[in-house]
Parts: sequence; structure tokens; C-alpha cells
Amino acid sequence: MPELLASVGRLSTLARVGRVVLDRRRLEQAGPDMPDGVAAFGQMLAEHGLDAIELASTITDAEFLKLAGLLSGSPEAAATMKRSADALSMWNVRCRWTHDPDAAAPRAALAPRAGFAAPLSAATATAAPAAEPWRPLIDAAVAQGDGAALCGLLAGLASPAEFARAATAGALDLVVEQLLDTRTPREDVLAVLQRAGAAGARALFAQLIAAIDVAERRQLYDAMVGLPATAEVAREYLSHDVWYVVRNAVCQLGETRAQAAIPLVSQALRHGDYRVRIAAVVALGQIGGAAAIARLESVLFDASEDVRTRALAIVFAGADAPPAPDRLGRALTDDQAIEYQREMVAALGHLSTPRARERLQRVCETPSSSYEGTELRLAALDALRRRHPAVADVVLQALRNDPSPMMRERVAALLR
Repeated sequence: MPELLASVGRLSTLARVGRVVLDRRRLEQAGPDMPDGVAAFGQMLAEHGLDAIELASTITDAEFLKLAGLLSGSPEAAATMKRSADALSMWNVRCRWTHDPDAAAPRAALAPRAGFAAPLSAATATAAPAAEPWRPLIDAAVAQGDGAALCGLLAGLASPAEFARAATAGALDLVVEQLLDTRTPREDVLAVLQRAGAAGARALFAQLIAAIDVAERRQLYDAMVGLPATAEVAREYLSHDVWYVVRNAVCQLGETRAQAAIPLVSQALRHGDYRVRIAAVVALGQIGGAAAIARLESVLFDASEDVRTRALAIVFAGADAPPAPDRLGRALTDDQAIEYQREMVAALGHLSTPRARERLQRVCETPSSSYEGTELRLAALDALRRRHPAVADVVLQALRNDPSPMMRERVAALLR
């Protein structure tokens, strides 16, 4: 373990200029000249059932410490350890299990499973037009917020034209939520979203923007990386007026590793928010190649020291380069800032799905002793009133005697 901890600084530097994958099989094959800590680390991964650990380019020191704590514990079942990793909110660390607890057994086809449409009334099918017998089932599933049924129904539509008519924005919003549920195999959900093309990627991106929970955001982000239409949709958000939306788009373009994305990512090097410019620098480092590195020369005189340091680290990175200073190793990341959380709550207010409504209601009803926490609750209340007024009325009544004077005052004003 001492040898491993002594390497954290070097690993951090390498992770900042690209991506580091610690593969168990390679570590276990360490020769006699390798430090004892390398073989020990490979054995530690094996004990936890891990194939590899991937360190993203924006990893922080706090996440390194969380990872060390996770691996130092007693070996647990993969599902239990995955829950622990999610609870630690290690956004920049991907753990790959030998037997992924979230992976479903492979299936021969994506035909709807028996019982998928069970909650829907069979009588509604008799009233359907002959040309679209599936229409009442789709409409009923959307009305009931039944994403699991929608996945099965959409997968069962063989005709591309019928699928296009059935896969409305509202239906796809509910399908995306199945990525965070356990009722539908993940590969079934991704198959529907991939078939929907840009509309599927757009629905996924919309919920990525609104995801408050880090573990859920990780799942949505990883799912979007695998969709062919992601680059097309990410391009649409490069001119968005909210900084973190642009950052998400830039990061997705970097994940494509496509040379064609270089001009698009380069646009973000001139963005007014330094966090977007950092994301653009990292994305160009991920894409790599002479053309990408050449674009980084334009930010070597950037007003932000963080941007300049990251660009220099990528341009001049080498095996013998000294460790770059850690300027982003904070326990509290930008993603946890109150203004960022308010933006995510506002984004939730644009989704009409039951899960989005429940999340807003939960934020409203969660007590907070801090001014920032109360601000977030008020933002959630405003979003709930705009999108779900009937639910907001019920919540307002429940909050009349809230412990927070600020919340009670706002509720009283709204109830007048």
C-alpha cells in the first residue's frame, strides 16, 4: 500500500493529460522487476472482482482518497461494492467489474417481454384504428408514466415509420428513466434510444442536464457516450446559455475521439466560463493528434491559470515530465456549487415525467439548516409550481409549518 500511495501524484498527473486504465490482468502479470505494490494492487482488484479501474482526466485528490478507502475495505459482493462506489460520488472514476451487477443476461431479440403491457387496459386496443393498433397502448403507457411498458411496445414495432410516430419526446423521456430503474434491461433501453437516433440522444441529454444525483448523472453520461447520434446532439448545445450544459456537450464530443469534432470543440476554447474552456482543453487531449494539439496553442495565454496549466500539461506531457500542480483537487467540485444545483433543479422543471416530479417534490420537502439549501428548496418549489401545479399545491400545504422561517414566509405568500 505505501508504494501505491506514493504513486498517487504521478497517476494524478497522467490522468490529467488523458486517461489511465489500471487493468487487473496486466498488473497480475507483473514481472520480478516490478515493485511489490503493483502486484499487490492487482491482487486487490481481483479480491474485489474488478477487471479494471479507469481514471478520467478530471480526477481530484479527494476521489483518489475515496477510491483508496473503497479498495482498502473487506471484499464484498459486486452489487454491494457498486452501491458503495455510487454513494461516494466518484464521478471521475469508473470501476469495471468481472460480473457487472447492472448487466442483464443477453437476450436473443428485443421483442417485448410477456407482461410488459400488463398495466394497460386490453379494452383500449379494440378502439384503435386498423392502421395503428399500437396507438392506444402507447398513449396509455405515456399517460400512466409507464416507461417499462413503453420500452417493450416500442421495441415491438418493426416498421421504422411506425416507430418514428410512436417515439414521441414524451415517450422517450420515460424510456430514458428506465436507465435508472431496474424493470427493464439496460441494453433494451439503449437499443430503443439508439433506434430513435437524434431524438433518443436529445431525450437522454435533457435528463443528463437535470440529474442532481452524481451516480445517476454518471449512468446517463455513460449511456450517452455509446449512442451514435451523440455528436450530432452535442453540437446543438454548444451555444447554450448555461455553462455546464455547454461543458457536457464538449465532454461528449471529446468522448467520441473523432478528428471531425476538433473544430466544434475548439469553439469552446473561447467560451466566457473558464470551466467550459478547461473541458474543451481536456476534450482536445482526449481526441489527440497534431491537429488537436495545435488548437491548444491558442489557450497557452488564457486568462485562467487553470486553463493554461491544463493545456501546457497536455502539450508538453511526456514520460519523464514532472508532475503538474494539482489545481482542481478540491473536495467540493464546481458541480456541487449552489448555482449549478439551482440550474439542475430548473432543468428538472422542464421534464413532465413522474420521476422528475418526485425528485422536485423530494428537494422541496427535504429540511435544510443552510441558506444555500433553502435556496435550492425554493428553486425546486418554483419549478414544481410551473410544471406540476396540482402537486405544488399539496406540497405548499405540507410546508406551512416548515422549520425554516425563509421557507414558511415564501409558502405563506404563495398561499394568500
